[in-house]
Amino acid sequence: MSSVSIPPPKCLLKSLVVPYRHMFGPGPSNVPLRILEAGANPVIGHMHPEIFKIMSDIKSGIQYMFQTQNNMTLAVSGTGHSAMECAIFNAVEPGESVLTAVNGIWGERAAEMTERIGARVNTIVTPPGGFFTNAEIEQALSKHRPVLFFLAHGESSTGVLHPLEGIGQLCHKYNCLFLVDSVASCGGTPLYMDQLGLISNPTRSSTVLYS
Repeated sequence: MSSVSIPPPKCLLKSLVVPYRHMFGPGPSNVPLRILEAGANPVIGHMHPEIFKIMSDIKSGIQYMFQTQNNMTLAVSGTGHSAMECAIFNAVEPGESVLTAVNGIWGERAAEMTERIGARVNTIVTPPGGFFTNAEIEQALSKHRPVLFFLAHGESSTGVLHPLEGIGQLCHKYNCLFLVDSVASCGGTPLYMDQLGLISNPTRSSTVLYS
């Protein structure tokens, strides 16, 4: 049988050139030079002792960024979408009640994810660009008694930065987890977890926050 040679595409025989663009949207965003240089460091295995020190340093940095002493702080090696899925799928069981605040596409996506695992999804909805008062949130928490309440801190589809003051205390009051999406707000606005009451208590109530 004669061999058939398929030549490599000419486009792959040239060096990759990526133009520089200023990006001012919610993401992707420009990466500082020092971070690009860090990415050029050698790759090591996930079980090498040095990697545990690196992960510990990252944990300390996250605790500083969110101003929390909560020891249950970790980095998920994935996108914001994967962190949302990780948080929901590990905090909710089929049949449980969940409350999702919907004022843009991220609230909608969280509700869809939760439905897929068989939870009873309840929503509070406001038109894009709106936000919820604490009274509205408490009324929904009291009515639905969810095991988890989802809220996008930075709703990038509408540009809304949702106030968080007092919501952590409400979730403690109604004994539910508070899942906060801060992907679009992280680094752009302060988010002080301990000061806002977004910390664990002895019951089920605590906060799962990802960025």
